[in-house]
Amino acid sequence: MNQPDETGRRPVLSDYAGKLLWLARRVTPRDQSILAGLHDHHVMTTHHLHRLYFPRADARRARRRLLLLHQYGLMDGFRPHGRLRAPVHWVLAPLGAALVAEYRGIEPAELGFRQDRALARAHSGQLGHMTGLVECLVLTTEAARTLPTAQLVRWEPERECARRWGRYVRPDAYMRWHQGTSELDAFWEYDTGTEPLTKVHRKMGGYGRLARESGLPSIVLFALHSQTREEHLAVRLAADDGPSVGVYVTTHARLRAQGPADQVWRTTDSTERLALVDIARRHRLPEPGGA
Repeated sequence: MNQPDETGRRPVLSDYAGKLLWLARRVTPRDQSILAGLHDHHVMTTHHLHRLYFPRADARRARRRLLLLHQYGLMDGFRPHGRLRAPVHWVLAPLGAALVAEYRGIEPAELGFRQDRALARAHSGQLGHMTGLVECLVLTTEAARTLPTAQLVRWEPERECARRWGRYVRPDAYMRWHQGTSELDAFWEYDTGTEPLTKVHRKMGGYGRLARESGLPSIVLFALHSQTREEHLAVRLAADDGPSVGVYVTTHARLRAQGPADQVWRTTDSTERLALVDIARRHRLPEPGGA
């Protein structure tokens, strides 16, 4: 509510400022997390948002809230062309971007948001890659909720990965996974089969340089679109899977069926399947001050 100034008169607010004040009473902390997630991950479906932010609510309640946020002007939605039965795909709207910037204590321009780019994702050839990577986040989050000793401590999206490690490599995501007394820091590479394997292979040089300069192993999890693709990539990457770079591969189908915490991962030189906690134990970090 706008307060009177020292003359006793109430200042006249712009429509935009008035809208922000009106939203202040209506946007919940969960809504803030949803808007931040849309910024970080570019696009998320109704199913993704339901599973991430409304885990105990039914789908109807989640849809109602998302539609309300759309009516508030905070997010825009679309269905990909020719996929009438697909879930709504949501992107951030300008007003939502302004709120995300406010929550993060930065100027809106620093957020780098452009409405034309957000809406152009409806036509992007990278749409499947973006939503597939979000699905990996959702599956990992659900796995952590299911396992009593597990926790997804951190998930950094592509933009933040580029900011932190872009001089070496640009991972699709980075995660920190805790399970029991084990901890795993790993990079994700989500593969849709559209790039030649030689291009995927070239990224390993960057992971190797990062490992050498940081003194820490680079653990890379490849999620591949088919069993055949998994086998072919494993053969190509076998020579790069050394002490400084640990490579593990699986398929999208295994991730969906069992979840990423289960025994779905294999090394490039073995068909034995490992769980995330097994990978963590294979790459234990030295204790501080240890020999």
